[in-house]
Amino acid sequence: MNGTSACTGVSPACGAQVLAAAHPVLIVFDLDGTLADSRELARISFKRVFALMGCGEITDEQADSFNGPDADEICRVMGIGPDRRGMYDRLVDETDVELVRSIGRMFPGTEDMLMALAPWARLSILTNGTERYCEACMDAFGIAPYISLHSGFVSGVSKAQRMSMWAEQTGARRVICVGDRVTDILQARKAGAYAIGVTYGMGTTQELSGADCLCASPAEVAEACLRVIREA
Repeated sequence: MNGTSACTGVSPACGAQVLAAAHPVLIVFDLDGTLADSRELARISFKRVFALMGCGEITDEQADSFNGPDADEICRVMGIGPDRRGMYDRLVDETDVELVRSIGRMFPGTEDMLMALAPWARLSILTNGTERYCEACMDAFGIAPYISLHSGFVSGVSKAQRMSMWAEQTGARRVICVGDRVTDILQARKAGAYAIGVTYGMGTTQELSGADCLCASPAEVAEACLRVIREA
């Protein structure tokens, strides 16, 4: 989902193995469409939020188009100005957190993928959703022990900038970015990261054609990341 400002954080439940090891590789996962199978959740959320804001009814296709862009871009498209931005941020945050606790789900094989990669790299989540939504997903899915760093959307801070900050913070010599939209690939390029596009999320194969590697399942993502890790 796409939401409001949030702070980057280190998960308090992070496993000791992840924190203790000095890994040369940082893997940055997008959340929605990459770890979380959230197409239906996003549709419900956007429809509810825009209805509450008096923006009228939107279609499934319109809702899907907002699953990828950040909150600044969504508000621009929907004509939500600074005077109503606070209301939008609050409604998105409340709705997403409520929905993930009731209908949130991961793609099959996601936990196995994280389990396979955790001993070999620092794992992180970088989402255009809110920080509370990110943490609610980690809690609902039981994946917090695998995640070393996480951040929700911060207006004015791009994903590329966040990846670069994390790379410097962790001393990573190689960064892998895994996402399902063209924006993830473009941000990976700006950060100098290896870009993996997942075709089981929202993005099409054509949209993700600029990635270094395309994967059709979490198991393929694990294999691709391990190949890069071996090279590093």
